[in-house]
Amino acid sequence: MKPTKFFYEEIEYFGYTYLIKLFKGKLKLQKTSVGEHIVSGFDIFAEPSPQNWKDFFIAVNNLNLNPDEPTEEVLDGFQVECHIAFEKNLIKFEIINPMFKNFENFRNLINSLTVCSEYPHGLLFDDDEDDE
Repeated sequence: MKPTKFFYEEIEYFGYTYLIKLFKGKLKLQKTSVGEHIVSGFDIFAEPSPQNWKDFFIAVNNLNLNPDEPTEEVLDGFQVECHIAFEKNLIKFEIINPMFKNFENFRNLINSLTVCSEYPHGLLFDDDEDDE
């Protein structure tokens, strides 16, 4: 039950940009500082199992997400762009400071798919001290 499209990007203002996208059946993971360019040839991939994809699909459906813009216009947090498509199910939004119900749970589910040897806690929860 692999998705047909998977694109998730977080941009932390004055921080990092995290990009997770489906590429040749695997999730390509990128973490860069704002303004830093990706160096090709050093790609990092996570490969969720078919069971991981199935569990993700079921868990996300159970969240009953309703992405909506926050009522406050604070521009100092982060921005999320998400486009995930399974055969008939679609999650798509682009929101600055997403604060909608179950966003944190959704983000945790996204992160769980990115656990690999390079990011043992997942890309989104990578310990910044490991970068030094």
